[in-house]
Amino acid sequence: MSTLLHLGALVPAAIGVGTLVGMRRDAGRAELLAAALMLVGMTDVMTVSLVPPVVWFAALITAGLALAAGRRVSPVATARPGTMLTTHLALGVISTAALILLMPTMPSSAPALLVSSHEHGASSTMPQLVGTGLALGTVALAVVALRAERSWLHRLHHATMAVSTVAMCAIVAT
Repeated sequence: MSTLLHLGALVPAAIGVGTLVGMRRDAGRAELLAAALMLVGMTDVMTVSLVPPVVWFAALITAGLALAAGRRVSPVATARPGTMLTTHLALGVISTAALILLMPTMPSSAPALLVSSHEHGASSTMPQLVGTGLALGTVALAVVALRAERSWLHRLHHATMAVSTVAMCAIVAT
């Protein structure tokens, strides 16, 4: 089951990053770099764990906040096209950072001083609560984004990233 959830998170995320490449007009370098960093972090944490999850957390939080700050949404109704894409991606990167920190760790090849011990005991419900909140928020934002976007590439991006986030939330919950 765990392997299926990991694939259920990684494959849609890879498809979502691929859709950004096809959006030449709306996805800039910042979006592509943030999405690629997110995919690399997810892949590392779910497979070989070369980098401690706390380092991925810091890198992804920084990337998400930088993306959000660099592409702030205008409060007027005439905001540029693709703004929903950047907003969704920034929140997705930050959600992924939180989920990476909450996921049970894989055996790490990092030096003992860098290895984090963030595994949670069976009695801790905080990861499940945070995961549930992120899953619900992701689904709600994806519904808004799917209704707002007209391009099938944009819609595919929003849908695949939502599926990936929900799969990561399920990993945390199990």
